[in-house]
Amino acid sequence: MTRRAAAVFAALALCASIAPAQETVDVRGRIALALTELDLGSIGPIAVYLEPLDPKMPLPPQPPELIRQRDAQFLPAFSIATVGAEVQLLNDDDIFHNVFSFSGANAFDLGLYPRGESRTVRLQHPGEVHIYCSIHESMSGLILVVPTPYHTQAGPDGAFRIRGVLPGRYRLRTWNASLPPLARELEVGRGAAAPLELTLGRPE
Repeated sequence: MTRRAAAVFAALALCASIAPAQETVDVRGRIALALTELDLGSIGPIAVYLEPLDPKMPLPPQPPELIRQRDAQFLPAFSIATVGAEVQLLNDDDIFHNVFSFSGANAFDLGLYPRGESRTVRLQHPGEVHIYCSIHESMSGLILVVPTPYHTQAGPDGAFRIRGVLPGRYRLRTWNASLPPLARELEVGRGAAAPLELTLGRPE
């Protein structure tokens, strides 16, 4: 076998040994409210997330969530993080901040730090994490920690899109501070699917 033929054979063997990337899809839909006296703009953020029913399903790694402290506010004031992912809290102000939380198993205290510095916390338990600054009483924010990287926040019109979902069976869940959660099992297949229509505030 010539050197060129050997190189071609090796390249073909390498290509054959690489498994093709799994196709992913976007899960999208829209949320409506059953209570006509309420509107989406008045009830606060709505989170939508997908929990895989197969505990062995491989899940994509998550980059750190970034929350800024700017003008003595947390930006964004609401964010969603995956269990075990890092949350980076960056001080953009010319004053010191001290971010802390008393939220049960996710409690932390990052201490004082100045402009341009950040502190990182890893939240290991699902649930609501309320964050504050010990220096500025008006500062508050909320991190919703969910057990899956497949999550998003619905827009002002109720539309949502969860990107890059592997095909499989999932339990879709919603979260809102004011309304009861919704839970629904669904099958995510390959290719585009019809948008989901979800109604909050009524029994499912």
